Amino acid sequence: MQQILRALPWAIAILLIALAGAADIIPAATASSLVTVLPLVMVATLARTARCALRQEGARHVG
Repeated sequence: MQQILRALPWAIAILLIALAGAADIIPAATASSLVTVLPLVMVATLARTARCALRQEGARHVG
């Protein structure tokens, strides 16, 4: 799946939290904290990390 489609639910959630904070549905401090932290969580969960070369199947040990 494309990254944009994987990020879309996160973006919608962040936008809804910001709107809820602006409308005083949730406390403004909580909304501000969530809008700050959720993008970091999004990047951490959507990031594709490279596998360590030593853990790849068929890799040879050098040394």
